[in-house]
Amino acid sequence: MEGAINYTGAWITIAIVAVAFLFFLTEWIPLVATAMAVPVALTMTGVLPAKLAFKDFANKWTLIFMFMFMMGEALFRTGFADKVGRWAVEKGKGRETLIMTNIMVVTAILSAFLSNTGTTICFLPIILAVIAKAGFSTKRFMMCMAFAASFGGTMTLIGTPPNGVIQSVMETAGLPTFGFFEYSLIGVPLAVIGIAAMVLVGAKFLPKGMIDTSGEDYEGPKIDENFKYRENKMGLAVGLFAMVIFVMAAGKYVPFIGKTLHINLLVAAGAGAMLVIATKCISWKEATGAVSWTTVFLFACMFPVSTALIKTGGVVMIAGAVNSVVHSGFMLMAGMVLITAILTQFVSNTATTLIVAPIGIASSLGMGVNPEPVLMGIAMSASLCFMTPIATPPNTIVLGPGKLNFMDYIKAGWFPQLLSTILVIVLVPMIWHF
Repeated sequence: MEGAINYTGAWITIAIVAVAFLFFLTEWIPLVATAMAVPVALTMTGVLPAKLAFKDFANKWTLIFMFMFMMGEALFRTGFADKVGRWAVEKGKGRETLIMTNIMVVTAILSAFLSNTGTTICFLPIILAVIAKAGFSTKRFMMCMAFAASFGGTMTLIGTPPNGVIQSVMETAGLPTFGFFEYSLIGVPLAVIGIAAMVLVGAKFLPKGMIDTSGEDYEGPKIDENFKYRENKMGLAVGLFAMVIFVMAAGKYVPFIGKTLHINLLVAAGAGAMLVIATKCISWKEATGAVSWTTVFLFACMFPVSTALIKTGGVVMIAGAVNSVVHSGFMLMAGMVLITAILTQFVSNTATTLIVAPIGIASSLGMGVNPEPVLMGIAMSASLCFMTPIATPPNTIVLGPGKLNFMDYIKAGWFPQLLSTILVIVLVPMIWHF
């Protein structure tokens, strides 16, 4: 991140980012189209050569998330997600608060490993079918499920895209990366406190009402009670998934996995996706259909912004401006947390993290403080955004099927937003020191 600043290139990059944010905010064109325009613009303006502007379609985190979406689909198609969801409802014994607690806990745990986006997609039809039959407000459960997915995604490296973005940015900067479960040090307390607070206090702010899935204005999955799961493949799908998670978590510490077999996170995810397809847990069509291509394209197309800001010296320029205002590691972390939380309400959390994280690194190094608490604060605040339907993928996924509106998110989301932001600012420095 050192070297002479190319002011022309830096300002062009900043201008492209500003225009992209405007289009992300207004959605005048689809999010993916805006993202695709970014590497095109960086190339046409001469900021980056095409091979750098488009190289992140082969970025390992782009591929890891794509493969893990496929593995999550295998757990759905074989009936595992359905079985777990129905178990959570049955154990609630007809009590709404207990059922809500069970649903949120199960959603959070699965989100840590399936990705919060994949878990929300898998649980959506289960909530619509089972909760409606139990006579409870499907709108309430849908929104609390989305919030729980966001809390759960913070607990592991693969739970939510911002965590993967942070790893990639740290690797690019030549910094030691966080461990697979190191995110749990902050993610678990956030999830436990967040879910407990939502059940005890936040539930009263959730929207009420039933969703008519038979209406012409309904937008969401059709509930098919006769859907046939491949239950004979369930044990295989769960076993393969458990194996992949073990290898991902242990590979950094077990030399045989990393140095002898040369299995890293990408190889483990790719092998897992290959095996669930090869063993017919899912078909190829189901595998490709399970991928959140919006997430993939946002990651691949927005990461070149980080590359451009680093290459032109724009990161150093912005970091200098930041460091002229803040004068301590804690102030820097708190400021980055607040900026990330505000931006993510209106812009993809993946895109926000890709832009803010390099600035956090440069500002930390320029100030002479450890960048780890700053980066962890950015990761957590990017995932824990609740006040708009576009703040996180889980929020977006339940918008149409839940027949929710913008005000529903503001009324229900202000409480977990305030709570989680305070917790991140307070807890992160207690675990990662400046």
